[in-house]
Amino acid sequence: MKTVHRFGAAAAALSAVLAVGVQGTPAAAVGLPEDIAAWQRTGQPDKLMVLRPRSVSLLDHGVVVRRLYPGTPSVSLGWLAANAGREWIGSEPGRPSTVRIRTAMLLAPDTILRIDDRTKKVLLTAGRTARSGTWISGSRAALDVDSTTLASVAEDGSSPAPASAPGRPYLSMGAGGRMDFRNATVSGFGRVSQSTTADQSGVTWARGSTGSATGTTFEDNHTGLRLAGSKDVSLKNITATGATEDGIVLKGDSGTKASGLVAESNGRTGIALGGTDNRSLTGLSTRDNDGAGIKATLQRGLRLTSPTSHFDMGGGIDLTSCRQCVVHKATVESSSRAAVRVSGGDSTVSVKDPELTGHNGSEPGILLAEGIGGATVSGGSLSGFDRGIGITGSRVRVERTSLSANRTGIAIGGGADRVALRDVRVDGGETGVLVSGATRHITLNGVRVSEASRKGLASSSPGLRVTGGALSGGTTAVDLGAAARLENVSIGSSHRGMHLAEGVRASGKSLDILAERQGIDADARSLLDLTDSRVRAPVALDGDGEVKRHGKTEITMPPFPWLGFAALVALALAVVLQTLHHVRHRGTPRPKVAGHVENTA
Repeated sequence: MKTVHRFGAAAAALSAVLAVGVQGTPAAAVGLPEDIAAWQRTGQPDKLMVLRPRSVSLLDHGVVVRRLYPGTPSVSLGWLAANAGREWIGSEPGRPSTVRIRTAMLLAPDTILRIDDRTKKVLLTAGRTARSGTWISGSRAALDVDSTTLASVAEDGSSPAPASAPGRPYLSMGAGGRMDFRNATVSGFGRVSQSTTADQSGVTWARGSTGSATGTTFEDNHTGLRLAGSKDVSLKNITATGATEDGIVLKGDSGTKASGLVAESNGRTGIALGGTDNRSLTGLSTRDNDGAGIKATLQRGLRLTSPTSHFDMGGGIDLTSCRQCVVHKATVESSSRAAVRVSGGDSTVSVKDPELTGHNGSEPGILLAEGIGGATVSGGSLSGFDRGIGITGSRVRVERTSLSANRTGIAIGGGADRVALRDVRVDGGETGVLVSGATRHITLNGVRVSEASRKGLASSSPGLRVTGGALSGGTTAVDLGAAARLENVSIGSSHRGMHLAEGVRASGKSLDILAERQGIDADARSLLDLTDSRVRAPVALDGDGEVKRHGKTEITMPPFPWLGFAALVALALAVVLQTLHHVRHRGTPRPKVAGHVENTA
């Protein structure tokens, strides 16, 4: 009977301990093999808390000093703060809704850690060394953060902890795990050192993990947030700001649903994309990042819809080795680098309906670099750049695009080959279209250039073909430094309609040239075959070169400006009549006002 009584008392005592959730027996200090293995696997942190489905192990320098028994796989941070002890996790004195974490936390499989609005602020201590720092990580587990702020704190109490602190906290979820944020803020996370891995950079959904972030801000982290091989993560209304490096990184992820992503004032790229095919993203927004606003590398089938970039120092949208990629309705304001840049071998990109604005002569609006596989620019408008569109790549088409107030509308150079401009309009600036001598197979169809202060079209590209459209320039409408063929082109509103450099041979059919001074100026040994065309200028043909006329070609004076002449005649007649009026009335005395009239002027 005594034995039964003692057994029952022991059972009651054990039940009481389990109810309280604390086991403080020193004999537990030896630790289970899996606890020691977890400590070694995670870098041997000074303090480690291992959450298992129904127990929590507390390890100090690899020795289990205590165990807690929450009795459920789902544990709240509030419960841990109430039971672990302040040297591990506890509320700040006088601030019950602020919790300080002083230990690394490993979430074992099938466990859930909940951090909710009952803890309004969670401070994770940044240690002086990597081992003394804090973090929360796991695999096949879950971390749920709702309506709270997570911030790093230095040992002196300053928050966030300095970016250089070796033990700054980080959050990471591995294979099979889930990490969710709702209406939260994560501030001052991520480590930087030679031994730091990608999953320690701030907040990371690692390979095989999933989860979400909604209405959450990631600020002053090393990297704002990172998806690295994750699956089916949902990101909505996210802001990444003040990161030391990239704001948002999406790399190797699959099934990501993202909308309303904002990256501002980050130390490198605002939003970095890579390693995932057929990605579709809508409404990305970047501003004031030190690198590019959006940078995509080694992508296939990327589609960006309505991205915006404002004054990102490394340019707006940078696509490198991006195959079959589409940028639709991009809005970019740029003050330095290219608003849209396409580079890298085999890049094939379509830029549709962009609205690009440059400031302070930034260059260029769109840069299509040498070595790309091909590109198409269609629709949209570009203004305020040193070069509206700069093309050194091959197999490029620009169609139905409007360019205004750029120093040079379109510049085609380098080794560009097979470049076609169709139904493009260029207004203002110094030069409308500039084509260098190393290019080949350049065609212009329906291109209109107006109000260029110097030249409408300047080309040294052999074999240039121009069909339709209208070209004008303040100094010269068309300046040819190499062989060219022009057909059905209107050339006017210039001091000089067309100029052929020495030795150039060109042909023109159905041209209508109207110039203020020289119609065609052909230098020595140059030749222009002109068919069914009209040239009107005070000096229609000039220079030592030769102009051969065929068909119904007309060489005449420009039309007399009858309206202007009539205006001059009317002005002269008015002057004459006014003069006669004064002569006739020279002797007429001035009228006098009667003395009784009061001057009220």
